Amino acid sequence: IFVPPNRLFVSSGYDTGSALLEIRKVDGRFEVGEIWKARNLKNQFSSSVLLGDTLYGFDNETFKAVDLATGKDLWRQRGLGHGSLISADGYLIVLGEKGKLVLVEASREGYREKASVEVFDGKCWTLPTLVGNRLYLRDEKELVSLDLAA
Repeated sequence: IFVPPNRLFVSSGYDTGSALLEIRKVDGRFEVGEIWKARNLKNQFSSSVLLGDTLYGFDNETFKAVDLATGKDLWRQRGLGHGSLISADGYLIVLGEKGKLVLVEASREGYREKASVEVFDGKCWTLPTLVGNRLYLRDEKELVSLDLAA
């Protein structure tokens, strides 16, 4: 995730971890420095989301909020498996690995679930896709389109 003006958040699953890097131009050459490196926020099926100074994402099977400046956990929530997420209008649209769709308020103070519904029975390893008022979700077998304006 690009963090203006010159930083980059990177993450990898499979017990690798994450880091916030800073890119600088020194004497005509680019140098990369490490702001922090952590074993948390090991993204596997989807990238994290950056809203303000907070990263939201999955660390294996734990959904977390992480402070961008320090890399420290702000809160964590279990029960969604290896989920995926996107953001819209200050909310996080989270699709759990087993088909639970959750609307979460983006907050540094804690996990604030606003609504949830079981959409699928199968494994969901794809990102939700929001186009206008339509939310598209997919599992191993089905594609669903939800009208959010209704």
